[in-house]
Formats: sequence, structure tokens, C-alpha cells
Amino acid sequence: MQAVKIVMGCLIFMLGVIASLCGLYIILRKEYQEAVRTLSSQSPKLAIKSPMEELVKPLADTSVQLMETLNKLIQTAVGVGAFLCLLGSGLCILGYWMISN
Repeated sequence: MQAVKIVMGCLIFMLGVIASLCGLYIILRKEYQEAVRTLSSQSPKLAIKSPMEELVKPLADTSVQLMETLNKLIQTAVGVGAFLCLLGSGLCILGYWMISN
């Protein structure tokens, strides 16, 4: 019975480490920063042209909406990463408690 408890504790602890590492990876990756940087550099150029040309105005509005959507996507990804880090920490604590008792 004691051996099963130790094995389960080790497995739960390892799952916690994996979940924490996955959460940190999600938080720290730079996947969306290039898209945000490109949109940020192009939006002022479109805003300057939009009063002169009526055809460019919908494009400028669309780029603003796209930037807002990307920001929400980044916030969601960071939230998922934070949840995984907290879940992993909880699993590590639970696994340690199971092994130590």
C-alpha cells in the first residue's frame, strides 16, 4: 500500500512539473509579437491615408479591429498559461504531500 502511494505521488508530482513547464512555455513564447509589431507599424500609415481616400478607411478600421482581436488572443493565451502554472504547482504540492506522509 505504501509503495502504491509513493508511485502515485511521484506521478502526480511529475504531472505537476509538466503542467507548470507547459504553462511557462505558453506565457513566454513570442508567437504573436511579430504580428502585433507589424500591425502597429502599418496602422499609422493607414490612418494618415484614410482622410484622403475613402477606400482606405474601412481597411484602417479593420486593422484596428484585428489588433484588438490579437490583444484579446494574447490575453487568453497568458490566462491559460497562468492556469496551467497554478494547476501544476498544486499538483506538485499534492504529490509532495503524498510522498512525505
